[in-house]
Amino acid sequence: MKKFISFLLSLTLVFSLAVPCFAAEDAEEYPTVYVIGAHKNEIFNAKDEKIYPIEADIGARIKEAIIPCLEKLAIGMLTDDYEEYAEEFNSAMAPIFEELVLDKNGDVSNGSYTKYYSSTENIIGKTSGYSVWDGRFWYDWRESPIKTAGELKLHIDNVISATGKDKVQLIGRCYGANVVAAYLELYKEHAIKYVSDVSYYSSSALGIDFMSAIYSGEIYLDDVAITNFLNYYVENEDLFEDESTGALVQTFVEVLRYAKILGLAGDALTDFFNKFKDDLLPLVLRNSFGGWLSYWAMVTPELYEKARDYIFGTEELKSEYAGFIAKADKYHYDVQVNIVDTMVELDKAGINFYNFTKYNFPEIPVYKGAHTQGDADTSVYRQSFGATAADYDKVFSEKYLASVPAEKLKYISPDRKIDASTCLFPDKTWFIKDLHHDFFGPLQNMSMEIMRYDLTVENEKYPQFLTHIGKGDVVVDELIITEGTDEDADKEESTYFTVLIRFFTAFFNFIRDILKGEISFSE
Repeated sequence: MKKFISFLLSLTLVFSLAVPCFAAEDAEEYPTVYVIGAHKNEIFNAKDEKIYPIEADIGARIKEAIIPCLEKLAIGMLTDDYEEYAEEFNSAMAPIFEELVLDKNGDVSNGSYTKYYSSTENIIGKTSGYSVWDGRFWYDWRESPIKTAGELKLHIDNVISATGKDKVQLIGRCYGANVVAAYLELYKEHAIKYVSDVSYYSSSALGIDFMSAIYSGEIYLDDVAITNFLNYYVENEDLFEDESTGALVQTFVEVLRYAKILGLAGDALTDFFNKFKDDLLPLVLRNSFGGWLSYWAMVTPELYEKARDYIFGTEELKSEYAGFIAKADKYHYDVQVNIVDTMVELDKAGINFYNFTKYNFPEIPVYKGAHTQGDADTSVYRQSFGATAADYDKVFSEKYLASVPAEKLKYISPDRKIDASTCLFPDKTWFIKDLHHDFFGPLQNMSMEIMRYDLTVENEKYPQFLTHIGKGDVVVDELIITEGTDEDADKEESTYFTVLIRFFTAFFNFIRDILKGEISFSE
């Protein structure tokens, strides 16, 4: 009898384990609506001339403008009045963007238009084997996400009609996440009915820090962030043909940082920039990047109001740009401040949210706190909706790790750089190391499979922490499981003494290579 009961229990166990397997094989396959990021759609003017990407000889324009700008800057330094300098700088910049910026009501101006647009004709009416590209959503990335969200709703209806499916999967890439967030907020009932899954790639829905600093005038040159930024590009972007020169430059920058010279220089430049930024930034931004509502949607919620009042500070400007400001406000107050709450609400309503965050790149060093890390555009914290990251050049300390509850240690990355336990959906957020903001590689197929089979980070094929391999002479584009290394652990502590040792080592290697003829300064 006991054997028979054991047999039944074993059979039940085997059957229960088999059910998810068969269920996965038979999982419903939905078409994907891929919402591209900003700048991915070419723009033409009323004469059918391409105006974006900008093909004007910007280098020549800068060369032509640099002397007049320097002259006006010198006069400003003598008179402590930088208005003429700002106007001179703006006169050089504004013509480049003249046909690209929206009008003062926040509408497309000058008859400009995008090369691609979404319509029922360009939807591939498959019934299975969906590609991430089949339902791609094209739009004018300069406009308000509020307007674009309405177009996305119509596009989803068209995809459902063309494929015969009752739901779609949504992917929002970078600024595409802002568009998806606007759709989810404004058309909740439609989303609950027609959307099965939402994936965000390098989301800017919670804003981009360096852009927000520029828009709000909160620019600060952080010496640690400058060091990280320079070291990364010297090491990874082949700025020097030989390793010895690159190593010497890197360690020289670190010596300047540890000797406080870099910090003093950064403070001095910040103080100098502060003298004329209030004349320069508002004027130039209104006539260039600040003339796109999409960019306003990527200002962080914490700095939005300050940025708006900074760029449109006078009563005259507020009246002149009233329509533009109203559209920017509507996204901020109706969508952005509610993003997290709406995600939680829709998750409970049955929509699965997945997040793919990229890291191990330094932030652009123009704001306080830029010594954190992200994907070279957006920080880990904002991409992931709350994950904690060690500073770019550090790993989590033993003290930090000891403070993490035992049941949450599984969310610490093997390289000790990421703590996923603090993000919004820790079981459905993946972190890809060494994958730049602008590239996605194997991430697309990975996310399609994760959405189809409702996977969490507990699955064996795609664990939470992955590393992108894509460097070297041989083209490689794959993901491997992230591992911890001794090099990562060494980053926890660094001293002025160790930096000096590295500097002198690099210096002697540099001299050695010159004597050996391996470094030449002649052409």
